[in-house]
Amino acid sequence: METKQPDTKTLTGHLSEMFCSLQGEGLFVGERQVFVRTAGCVATCSWCDTVYSKVQTPRFVTHHDDEARKRWRPNPVALDDVVADVTTFARGHGVTNVSITGGEPLEQPEFVAALARGLRAAGLRIHLETAGLHGEALRRVIDHVDVVAMDVKLPSATGIRHWGDHRGFLETIRERRNPARVVFAKVVVDLNASLAEIEQAAELVAEFDRSIALIIQPESEALFGRSTTRERTRALLALVDAGAGAAGARLDTVRVIPQTHKVLHIR
Repeated sequence: METKQPDTKTLTGHLSEMFCSLQGEGLFVGERQVFVRTAGCVATCSWCDTVYSKVQTPRFVTHHDDEARKRWRPNPVALDDVVADVTTFARGHGVTNVSITGGEPLEQPEFVAALARGLRAAGLRIHLETAGLHGEALRRVIDHVDVVAMDVKLPSATGIRHWGDHRGFLETIRERRNPARVVFAKVVVDLNASLAEIEQAAELVAEFDRSIALIIQPESEALFGRSTTRERTRALLALVDAGAGAAGARLDTVRVIPQTHKVLHIR
């Protein structure tokens, strides 16, 4: 039975910001993309670097190359306006890839599904960046995106064992498998993480599909932040290297990639 699509003229969503930049994380690092950051996220990551997007606010901002031209607009915003604005923004920057990120996009599944559908109709390629916790919400969105970039949240970072949530998310990916869709997982590793946690993350992904690439991302503050030390950086890299070796025994593709946008000092 075909699912009835909601009336897009009445759909609204909460955003945090929109901008064009280089993708700084994951398999598509270095690719120019338009980023649409949704507002609202219930995850409790200790290393979160977009805390401002965790709550829904009365307005959102569109950043331009000239920050003097940045534009503030009220939330919630109409879906059709977002589709039109993102399409115009992408074409103006010569960009064909749009990353819907957060916050947590899957906390607004109807809005995000319709947004992705509208942007794809405009010829854009859609990347979904998600915490990988909302398997049921993913069912409403997954058929409208080209790339799924999911996190695997370690208990040491959140204080919560999310393995069951991630398992449900991966089950949805398996059920709705599409050879044309790229799926990869990312795990952020800080000095509170353990090798056992990284191994468990790799085992979880491999349980569903060992061809899903795993990106191990060293936490930026400990890696090259102003308050870090050489000893902390060395300890983190040693843990990451051991984790990559352990994960590589379970998965076909494992890469260590830091947050490159922070190295380049861009958004």
